[in-house]
Amino acid sequence: AELAEVVPETGIVSYGLVEFALQRNGIIEPSPHLLVVWGDIDAPTDIVKQLTPRFAEIFADGASARVGVGVAKRMPDGTGAIVFALQGSGVTTAPIPRSVAAGGTFTLDAVVESRFRDPEVFITRDDGTTDRSDIRAKNGAFSTPITCKGGVGRQQIEITAIDASGSTVLANFPVWCGMAPPLSITVEPSRDDGPVATAGEAEQRFLALVNRDRAAAGLPPFAHDASVANVARVYSEEMRRTKNVAHVSPTTGSAADRVRAAKIKTAVVLENVARAYGVGEAHLGLMNSPGHRANLMSKQATHIGIGVVFGEEVSGRREIFITQVFTRVTPKVDPGEAARTIVARMDAVHHVTTNAKLAAIAQDAAAQLATGKTREQVWPSVRQRVDGLGGLYGKIGSVVTAASELDSIDGKQLLGDYKPDDVGVGVAQGLHPEIGDGAIWIVILMADKR
Repeated sequence: AELAEVVPETGIVSYGLVEFALQRNGIIEPSPHLLVVWGDIDAPTDIVKQLTPRFAEIFADGASARVGVGVAKRMPDGTGAIVFALQGSGVTTAPIPRSVAAGGTFTLDAVVESRFRDPEVFITRDDGTTDRSDIRAKNGAFSTPITCKGGVGRQQIEITAIDASGSTVLANFPVWCGMAPPLSITVEPSRDDGPVATAGEAEQRFLALVNRDRAAAGLPPFAHDASVANVARVYSEEMRRTKNVAHVSPTTGSAADRVRAAKIKTAVVLENVARAYGVGEAHLGLMNSPGHRANLMSKQATHIGIGVVFGEEVSGRREIFITQVFTRVTPKVDPGEAARTIVARMDAVHHVTTNAKLAAIAQDAAAQLATGKTREQVWPSVRQRVDGLGGLYGKIGSVVTAASELDSIDGKQLLGDYKPDDVGVGVAQGLHPEIGDGAIWIVILMADKR
């Protein structure tokens, strides 16, 4: 009813207004499907006839757990706006406070429906950063403490879980820290939602918005990847055809499956999917979802491919299906500096000394692995050169690994229970069957003196 009072004659209700109405009425589930009709509010039969063709499609999407109808007379002749809201629900929670004292904590208790598994909770803090909350889960029920840390303002909380279609947002709602929730909202036309003539123009606008927000967060821009964009575009077309906006497809699988089928090798595959009626509206919705925002603000991903496909026209605006796929191309590293970094991380766990001869052997081995040779091909020469060191060492062990970023290399994991006297570390970049080009090959020789 509140939306019927203010919906414009175009029939398109702004994303921010819908979200505010949900929050105001204590609804935590994501935005509902909205059907807006203008007509004689005293002739409901005619209005239902207009809506009937759309009901089957919306109910097929599972948005039938709750139905709400709002009617408002907007003109003297009896013409009014009728808003039908249909929404699915896959989670039940204990009461959630709208606001919490600064620095305060409350417990989020919830149960997801049996068709879902592996629930997760994400929180976007008032400073824009996103955390994953540690949860205690059993048989679909879970709980987690939510703490207002860091400041005063809005904390956006999202509950997700996995079903046959992949990760699904079950709830997305704000809790206000150290202040009361707002009682009103002012909605202004979005400058980001101007008309786009082509899908390519929409993709470029999405890329600009994403990199604008990354810059505001102090993050480097994503580079556009044409091959990844083609993967995204093909999947958006599939979603348009099937009307199923989901991460997992019964025919093409997951985002990782689609990237692999395109013969793209990368250590990171993230994905956002959406259906909306404007570029700015879609981007705002994704940024307001902590899980999707985390992908957009990823520090691991370096490249993005965006695919947009137009759907049906509704009230003069084209429906758009959006897929964003994020991947990583490993940047160039300085081999010597990288080797010193790895030694320092091991030394922080157990004091080690670099032996120049061991380091030279390890470096040659890493360089050969980076050209595509296997360990079986490389290791005979390594063993021969190690044996040539004479009786200096009583025992020599080795670690061979590859990574897409040095930040993932942990000194304690490299050493395990081993406490060597000397080490030699070699680093080279090259092809890896899973990570792709630019993979960081690392060879570590660890030796005990006699």
